[in-house]
Amino acid sequence: MKLYKRVLALTTAAASLLIISCGTTSSVTEANEVTEVQQESVTETPEVSSPETVTSSDYDLYKNKIDGLSLKLVSAPKPTTKGRAFPSPFSVKVTKSADGTPAENVELTVQYPVSKKDEVVQYGEVKINSNANGTANFTPPVPKIAVNDTVMIFPSGDMTNEDIAAAAKLAGVSAAYQVRTNLLQSGGCIALVDYAQNGTPITNNSVSSSNLLTEMMKKGFVRVGNIDFTKEVISGNKDTVYAAAKPMIGTSSAYLIFGTVKYEQVITQIDGGYTCTLLADVTCLNMKDGSVLYHTVKTATASDAKDWNVLPKARSELAKQIADAVYYGL
Repeated sequence: MKLYKRVLALTTAAASLLIISCGTTSSVTEANEVTEVQQESVTETPEVSSPETVTSSDYDLYKNKIDGLSLKLVSAPKPTTKGRAFPSPFSVKVTKSADGTPAENVELTVQYPVSKKDEVVQYGEVKINSNANGTANFTPPVPKIAVNDTVMIFPSGDMTNEDIAAAAKLAGVSAAYQVRTNLLQSGGCIALVDYAQNGTPITNNSVSSSNLLTEMMKKGFVRVGNIDFTKEVISGNKDTVYAAAKPMIGTSSAYLIFGTVKYEQVITQIDGGYTCTLLADVTCLNMKDGSVLYHTVKTATASDAKDWNVLPKARSELAKQIADAVYYGL
């Protein structure tokens, strides 16, 4: 009986120990499972991305820069002669828009004429910087061409960007860049052929040549006169013209101006009177070798209450335009 009770006691103790052991194991396992679920939850939570950085465009950066600046042309040199330096520099003043104080060390771009073919001008560029007083000066190199054009000065930027180039033009300043011919004293001849309204050349007189001679003399050309070889001028071939002119002119003149003056619009009645338009195609030859020194095409329109006044007015205006073109073109 005692043995039975002991065995029963041992059996009961063992059973109790087994229950405690199983309960402990279950608790650890559940804890591990919770931990793993938490880890999975953390892993699956999406990361919150930071907002993308907004960058300003090149145009915005340039616009912000120039909006704080103001450019003013201080002075520009008088016209010079081809082959001679300008008497003074082009000068601009850069100030801060907010308070008008000088803006120091601002880089500016200068565009100025360097070459041309006929009347198409090519430009060069240089960079200049404003000093402590906000002043920036540009002294052009000695000009190699005669030209009537402009210098542009503006805050530097990427001019291949159309928006920046447009903003630069508005923010910049310009000045006349005028270089007259160096042949005022060299002597020359004029041979222009006028055409009638029916399209035929007038061979016995050239009013346009006489008008151009007068206008050129007003501008300071000396030793200039008219010459007549209508047939060769009508041909339009410069070599033919030069071959005919060379024996007649020799070395007495440095250049020959020849061409035609035709109606682009014949005399036409309009409200209040009459109008017409003339077109001149003019070439200047170097009498040393027959090369082309200059070529231009000009038009002039005139109106008047009387039909007989229209043509003289158009011819007079055309002569002024050609003289001015030659003055800044030869």
